[in-house]
Amino acid sequence: MAEQPITFTTPKGVAQYPWLSKPDTKFSEEGEYKVNLILPKQDAIPVLKQINQVFAENVERELKKANGKEIKKAPPPYSEEFDEAGQPTGNVILRFKSKAAYKPSIFDSKGMPMVDSNIWGGSEIKINGSIAPYYTSLIGAGVALRLRAVQVIKYVQGGADANRFGFAEEDGYVHTESAPQTFEDTSISAETSLGDTAEPTVRAETTIPPQPADDLSDIINQWAKG
Repeated sequence: MAEQPITFTTPKGVAQYPWLSKPDTKFSEEGEYKVNLILPKQDAIPVLKQINQVFAENVERELKKANGKEIKKAPPPYSEEFDEAGQPTGNVILRFKSKAAYKPSIFDSKGMPMVDSNIWGGSEIKINGSIAPYYTSLIGAGVALRLRAVQVIKYVQGGADANRFGFAEEDGYVHTESAPQTFEDTSISAETSLGDTAEPTVRAETTIPPQPADDLSDIINQWAKG
């Protein structure tokens, strides 16, 4: 019997390269929903420990099936974030992915469903996902992070922002429709509007200065030990 995925909800983080409004079909005809979530390490560590626990249990099961023989271990679905100089930023990147048949539900900050959303990188989101163990002879034993639902705390959507054109906030008319029109910047391609490229340089805030993350390295090393 297949192992049941473990469900969990992340703290608030920053979306990177999101394909949440429609599936990415660049590498498969069927397509995939996916997003990277950038979390400050102090928020990510409890999630990483849970992921590592499920991974270790999966490795143990597969070793029993292999009668004690060595088995391959897949890479983890997370990594430490580094800046352009190769220094740790204090953040962790979690990689979520689901097949196109399993479109994640999207909710706003109040828990109301969002219809026809166009979520860009830089949006602040929380993810309800699952940790799904797997084993293949090619990749080995590992776990995947599956998308179940997304809550949007700060919505960065496709289209041009008023600040980009030099417009500051003024007292006056406020547009209150649920789906306000935006001025389309023709310099932005359709593919870019889905958040696959031209990622805004937004990162999750940290409450401590970036520094070598010894405790995070220890957790990542636990994966290698299985």
